[in-house]
Amino acid sequence: MGSTFRHKHLYTFHKFWDVNGDGVLTWDDFRQLAEKYTKIQRRGKLDQDVYKRWESILSKWWDELTQHADFNKDTVVEFDEWLKFFHNLGQQTKSHKELPDFLQTYLQLFFFIMDSNKDGLFCVKDYKKYLASHDMDVTRAKDCFETMINDEDRSNGNAMTSDRFRELVYDFWVSQDPSSPGKYICGTFDSALLQELESMNKSKN
Repeated sequence: MGSTFRHKHLYTFHKFWDVNGDGVLTWDDFRQLAEKYTKIQRRGKLDQDVYKRWESILSKWWDELTQHADFNKDTVVEFDEWLKFFHNLGQQTKSHKELPDFLQTYLQLFFFIMDSNKDGLFCVKDYKKYLASHDMDVTRAKDCFETMINDEDRSNGNAMTSDRFRELVYDFWVSQDPSSPGKYICGTFDSALLQELESMNKSKN
């Protein structure tokens, strides 16, 4: 098991949802995300009507996540369950269109955020802005981006459509190959041994 390669993004993605930083995912994390998104939308204010809408959305996401990833049914998603969830997705699905609804919605929002100039395409300039905003290595942006583009992207001026973008994120999530085509789509992450990722998580518990 320890020799299996997984992408560091799975660890970073888990940390994104783990708002309180306790190393596991619970409803409290998603409730805090609802507050966070409310304040972003309302420029720092916790507007109760807006919060209730976000809470409803995040509640559906949480219910769907626990349905698929809470294998021991303790209403907590530990990191090993998170990895198992994505491993199962790789075996049970063939494209991003077959993902659970909450991940499909997340991918739509993710592309909207990544497409910084809102032209419907994801280019290297968008990629650089994303890396810079998340304190990732911008010096590798051009090289990493070029490893991901194909003939379809080149015909679009070296830019990806929403579908192509989601295809690469899906590949990144489920691929067991350290040279996965979507290896850098979510940032300048490299592959790591599963054992290394598990150790990173356990050190926080």
